[in-house]
Amino acid sequence: MSQAILRYRPKDAPPEWEVVADGVRMVVATVADHVPYRLTTVLGVMATLAISAERAGLARDPAVWLEQGTITRSLLMNTEIAPNSTQTYASILARVRETLVWVERGEAPRPHLRGDRSRAEPYSTSDLTRLDVWSGNLPPTPTGRGNAKALLTLGAGCGLSPKEILTVRGTDIHVLPSGAVVVHVPDTNRLIVCRSLWEETLAELAQTARDNYLYAPDRQVPYPKNAISNWVKRTNPGDPKIPSLDTRRLRATWIVSLLRDSVPGDLVARAAGMKTTAALAPYMAWVPAISRDAGVRMLRGWA
Repeated sequence: MSQAILRYRPKDAPPEWEVVADGVRMVVATVADHVPYRLTTVLGVMATLAISAERAGLARDPAVWLEQGTITRSLLMNTEIAPNSTQTYASILARVRETLVWVERGEAPRPHLRGDRSRAEPYSTSDLTRLDVWSGNLPPTPTGRGNAKALLTLGAGCGLSPKEILTVRGTDIHVLPSGAVVVHVPDTNRLIVCRSLWEETLAELAQTARDNYLYAPDRQVPYPKNAISNWVKRTNPGDPKIPSLDTRRLRATWIVSLLRDSVPGDLVARAAGMKTTAALAPYMAWVPAISRDAGVRMLRGWA
């Protein structure tokens, strides 16, 4: 660990700094050589996040600090972050989180890859963070923030198609004793389990919706024409740094995230409603090759 990291201390450091300092230094020391930001910048952003988490009473654990929900809450509720710095913080934290995951697996951090344009490009972690922050700033109504969160959770969290998103009601969402959130899509028997980053939000949406649809809960028609695309156009972020919501890209993000986590292809295909694993081939362009060392460990198995 470099002396710069060991000596770092935020300006006018609050009392919370002392109990989170070691965790912040550990994270920054791990990712410093793999992220394109100045060391002091990463230290400052991580310190702000950790202090915010400590004040919220969360566990003193970098894994908890870097959860999507923690990052979002910190960005939305920390008044010390200037409004024009929110997206910068979100991008840095998303890159730190992503890099930490790959380094801990013993793999090289994910390179920027050129994908097959025959499929929608998945969102990057930083873009998804921006969309999550943007959605949280929408009016707290079912057709405002509610619609945005429904698209994000059912799309990026569950990989549903637009038609499937329109069919899901609150009563189709079930929370298992383990805490996992399962989605029953009407007229299918697929096993669809929400990704852990989105499960809490999805469970809250379901509790609010009850017998109503999650997306556009007050509609009377099951499949209104352009129901999602028209809403997206009306609610476009209008900020070039925030991508538009696209259900195809949300679904692609879900598929690629599962493949990057080495979930068996046949399980991914079944959950996605695909007939064979061959349909996953175009998405592999966004999945980094496993490093030699990681490959040796995986092929060897437990010793």
